[in-house]
Parts: sequence; structure tokens; C-alpha cells
Amino acid sequence: MNLVNHAFLAAVIATTVAMPQLASADRIKVAIVPGIAVNLDAARVDALSQDLADALQTELDIDATGGLEVRRQLPPDGIPPDCVATPACIADVAQRVGANQLLFVVMVDTGTGGAIQIDSTWIEAATGKTASRPAIDIASLADAKSRFLTAARQLLPDAPVRPKPKTGGSIGTMSPEIPRHFTTPAKITAGVAVVGVGLGIAFGIKARSKYNACDEDRAACSSSDRDTIRNFGLIADAGYLIGLGAAAATTVLYVTSGKESHLVVEPSPQGVTVMAFGRF
Repeated sequence: MNLVNHAFLAAVIATTVAMPQLASADRIKVAIVPGIAVNLDAARVDALSQDLADALQTELDIDATGGLEVRRQLPPDGIPPDCVATPACIADVAQRVGANQLLFVVMVDTGTGGAIQIDSTWIEAATGKTASRPAIDIASLADAKSRFLTAARQLLPDAPVRPKPKTGGSIGTMSPEIPRHFTTPAKITAGVAVVGVGLGIAFGIKARSKYNACDEDRAACSSSDRDTIRNFGLIADAGYLIGLGAAAATTVLYVTSGKESHLVVEPSPQGVTVMAFGRF
């Protein structure tokens, strides 16, 4: 019984270990193989091959190699011109570079201001299936990378496209809009305004009443009565000023109590927090 259990566990472990290898085998591995080069030295060919590999790997969900990494694994004297049409040579190259798809490239410097034309042939190593790909015309070396990025899907039309990071859509949440309302400080200033205006009205009425009494009988109006009228007037003026100031403060607090909706950007996976505010 123990022997059976051990055999079963060994089979499970072997299957588990083999699963990643099967997934890896299904992944496309492309090597850019330099073939014929006209008016181009090996350094420029390797540089262009590496740029092409980088572009393919940027646009497509594959593994791509090129440049010196590929050249070092090829025979020292290079590959024969008819390698692309020789199954044995194709199998040897695929094994050397560890790729399941090959892209043989022919590069020609046309001699017109540094323009280069690149022709390529795609080959599936396991089946020997081949296909010619559209030529890539490069006006100058500076344009090579952008042209390779544009041509990537034409060179490997069956390869999965690499997902792009999302740059649009919803990047955060909208905060709720807060309508204008009387806050606690606004209520306090409103109370002060009412008291101040009330005080001004009350003492204003008293001052007016005493002034009318003195005006009707000036002989009976003493200097003390005149001082009282003056003091009542000053208190009334102070009450009005306090009331008006508090009323203005209440208005400002009420107007600024509301908040418009604004965009709050969520923290990024790298831990960077950004807050973006705007009017809508």
C-alpha cells in the first residue's frame, strides 16, 4: 500500500513540475537571424537586428532576441545564403538560438541618404512553414525603432499583442458635492450681527427720544442729558458697526461653506499618491 501511495505522489509531483514547461513551450520565441547584408557592416546589422527584436517584444507578447546575442550563437563563418531554404540549416539555427520561430532578414543600404531596406522571411522551426513579410523601408537609422514598432504586427501577425497599460478611463473617484450651508462659525457671526443691530436700534431710539425731549424744552435739558444723548448715539453707532461686520462675515462663511465635486486620483501600485483637483 505504501509503495502505491509513493508512486502516486511521485506521479503528481512529476505532473506539477512538467506543467510550467508545457506553458513555456507554447510561448513564442523569435530570433532575428541576419542573412545577406549589402553595404552594411556587421555592427550596423547587429544594431538594427537588436532594435527589431526590442520592437517585437515591446508590441507583442513574445520573447525576441537579436543582435550580438544571436550572432554569438551562430557558426563563426556565418550561415550559408541558402539557409532559409534548407531544412537542416533552419533546424540547426533554431537549436543554436533556442527559438521556435525565426525571422531571417536581408538588409540593403540603398545609398540614398542612408536609407535602408529590410526584407524578412518568417519560419516556424518545428513545421518548416515559411512566409515572406512586407519590406521595411527606413529613411535613416534614427527612424529605425519607430518603423520597427509600426511593422511589428505585420512581421508576426499570429503573435499575441502585448497588453498596453491603461491610460484613460476612470483613474479615481469623484468626491460628493457639498451644498452651501450655515456652519457653526456662520451661526455665531449671525447671532453677533443680530445682537449688534438690535443694540444699535435700541440705543438709537433712546438717543432720539432724549434728543427730542431736549429739543422741545431746551431750558430743562441739562449738560448731563446732553452727555447721555451723546453716549447713547455712540453706543448705537458701535452696535450698527458690529452688526454690519458680523453680517458681512456671515455672508462670507456661508458662500465658502460649499464644495464642488472634484476628482481624487487613487494611489498607484508603486505607492505614489497623487491628488488632482478640478472644477466641473
